[in-house]
Parts: sequence; C-alpha cells; structure tokens
Amino acid sequence: MDDFDAPGLAKRVESLIMNTSAILSPTVQGLMRISLPLMLTALSGNFMFLLDRLILARYSVEAMNAVATASMGCAIFQFGGVAIASIAEVFVGQHNGAGHLKKTPEPVWQMIWFSLSLFLIFWPIATWGAPFLLPPSLYNEGKDFFWWVMMFGPLMSVIAAISSFFIGRGFVKLVTWVTLAGNLLNAILNLILVFGVEGYILPMGAKGSAIATISSQLFQVIVLAVVFLNKYHRETYDTHKWHIHGATLWSCLKIGTPSAVNHMVEIAAWASLFWMTANVGLDCITIQTIGNSTFVFFAFVTDGIYKGVIAIASNLIGAKKEQLISKLFYSGFKFHCVYMSLFAIPLILFPNFLIHQFLPGVDVQDPLFQESIRVLRFVWMFFVFDGMVWILAGILTAGGDTRFIMVINATGAWLLAIMPIYIAIHYFDVRSSSAWGLCTLYGIGNCIAFFIRYKSNRWKHEIMG
Repeated sequence: MDDFDAPGLAKRVESLIMNTSAILSPTVQGLMRISLPLMLTALSGNFMFLLDRLILARYSVEAMNAVATASMGCAIFQFGGVAIASIAEVFVGQHNGAGHLKKTPEPVWQMIWFSLSLFLIFWPIATWGAPFLLPPSLYNEGKDFFWWVMMFGPLMSVIAAISSFFIGRGFVKLVTWVTLAGNLLNAILNLILVFGVEGYILPMGAKGSAIATISSQLFQVIVLAVVFLNKYHRETYDTHKWHIHGATLWSCLKIGTPSAVNHMVEIAAWASLFWMTANVGLDCITIQTIGNSTFVFFAFVTDGIYKGVIAIASNLIGAKKEQLISKLFYSGFKFHCVYMSLFAIPLILFPNFLIHQFLPGVDVQDPLFQESIRVLRFVWMFFVFDGMVWILAGILTAGGDTRFIMVINATGAWLLAIMPIYIAIHYFDVRSSSAWGLCTLYGIGNCIAFFIRYKSNRWKHEIMG
C-alpha cells in the first residue's frame, strides 16, 4: 500500500510549485492530485443520494418528497457529527506534515469514540423526533425512513473519523474505492428493497431506501476499519493504540464543535425551507426537492476541493510553509472557474434531460416543468459563489478558524436566505423557483465575508501556533 514519506505532503506540494508546467500551474496540479479522488468519492455518494430520489420518484412522487424532507431532518444531526469527526483530518495533516507519524492515529481514535457516543443522542431522536421534524402532509410516508436512518445515523461520523486518517495524509484512493463499492451496494439494494422482488420480497418504498443506505454505510465502516488496523498501519503508525487522550479529544471538540454548529444551523435552515414549501402544495415541495437534490449532487466538486484544500493547507501549516497557501487559493479559484463552466452545460444549456428524470411523463410545456428549468438556473448561480466560499473555508478550517465559519454561515443562511424566502412566499406569492434566486444573495454575502477574513490573515496559527 503506497504512503507518503515522513516529510509529508508539504514537501511534495513545494516541489510541485518549484517545477513550472506549460499547461497548468504546479499548484493546480497538486490540488487536482489530492482533490480529484475526493471528488470521485463525493460524486459516488452524491450520485447515490440522487439515484435514491430518482428510484423513489418512479415508486411515487409522494415517497420522493417525503424522503427528501426526512433526509433533511436527519442531516441536521448527522452532519453535525460528521463535521466534528472530520476535524481529525486537520490534526492528522499537521502531524503528517511535521513528520510525527506515530501521532496521526491519535485524533482519529478520539473521533471514533466520539462518533460511537452519538448513538446515545440519536436513538431518542429516532424514537420521538419524527412528529417534530416532518411536516404533517409527509409524515406517514417519511416516518419509517426517518426512524431507520436516525437509529444508525452515527455511522456517517464513524466513516468520517476513520477516513480522516487517510485523507489527512493525502492517501485518498482507498476512501474513493470504498465509497464507490459501498454506493454500488446501495444502488442494488435500493432497487431490490424499494420495488421488492415478486414472490420473495415485498415492496418497501421509503423504508427499503433507508435500509439500503444503512447497509452501505456498515460496509464502508467495516472495510475502512480493517485497513486502518492492518499490520502495516499498526507497525508504522500505531493505529492499534485506541486509548482516549483527554487533551487531544478536547482539541478536536474545541475546533470541530463550531463547524458542527455551523452545519446543524445551516441545514436546519434548509430543512425549514422544505417545511415552508410542503405547506404550500405538492408542486411547490416537488420543485424544492428537484432544486435541493440537484444541488447536493453537483456539490461533489465543492466537497472534493474543500477537503483537498484542508489536506494540503494543514500539511503546509504543519511544515511551516504557510507562504504557499496563497498559491493554493489561486489554484482553487482557477479550478472553480473550469468546473462552473462545465456545470452550465446540464444546468443552463440542456436542463430538460435532468428534469425528465424527476418528472417522468410530464410535458415540457407543463408549468411545473418550466418552473423546474428556472430552479436549475438559479442553482447554478448559487454554485458560482458557494464554490468560492468552500475553497476559502478549507483554508480557514486548516488554520482552526472554525468559529468564524460557524457565525457567518449560520447567521447568513437564516438572515440572507430563509427569512427573505419566507416573506416572498407567504406575503408576496412569489414563485417557488425564485427561492433559489434569493439564495444567491446568501452566496454573495458569504463569499465577500470569507474573502475578507482570508485576506486579514487572522485565521492563522489557531491550532499549532
């Protein structure tokens, strides 16, 4: 199994910068080398998210909308845990960049124990939370999905914790292949369990989709854990030393908790948008489901670059090479411009194909179809600014400046997105698609705030000083 040598990723990035390329700047090459496998990992997961919705759309539109809404309720808690567990990437990267190989598993184990402790929180929410987190019109269709996903919700955090050992060192191929295999399993089980097999398995609908997702996550946990604890990693990194270290645990929680609060408050904002549209009518919630599902799917690029930036910037900070981070930012900007141009093809130039997957059999001239076209255009506009936000957020996270991210993202989502949308829908009878247009204001505000913070250099040295 390939691995980086002791000087870590920082020296490799520096050597790339010193060797000029005729086509791409070396730093872009370095970012692509780390981010592309992570994008493939995120693409696999996000595609499964989208595929789940499309499979359910063929089972029933009501089931699709119910699962989309229930997923947002679950995500409030799941991604809070993932945000904390993932912070181990920063510590792993800094230890790796500094050459402290035996210390890299320490933050990973702390986040594994933290993730397992979340079952004590998730089980009560699974048992009693559905009536509070699902709108009445979608409760019957979504309650079983909510229960199953929440009962096993911390598995996502366990996956993030173990993956941080590989991602933080820049070894992302394993995570990519495990995610691909897990999501292939998810796709097969979704088709079997949602529709059933005549004479053998009854159709389960939304419940079947939840069981398929959980099975995929269990598979990923087992495979990643086996590799994490194999002989090579035990001898080279001491990955078998599972003990709790109070100081390391506290450092991870201190840096990761603001990120978790940020994710929870921001996702709660989007979940409230589902509540608002569900109360307006079926067409309105369907349009919101199309916009949200499309956004989550195409976010694989921002997810990959965000994690790639964290991995490289953390190693640079650990190796005392912070002066290279500005080149990393400009590489991210160039990368962003390229993929936004590519996204314009399916979202602006040829949106009909994608919409037909959500609305099979609906005529192109139908008002619902036309409204969906407008939604995809607004989703692209939001991506233009949100992608830049996550490049900057990756740098700030590597520096430990997660409190700033929490405050700006959380307050911006409610003040610049949800409140204007609520007023527009309920008092001015604005079309559902315009909600995503208002989200662009949130993206612009965030982008400006994050860039100012980055240029101020106040985010540096929050962790290792």
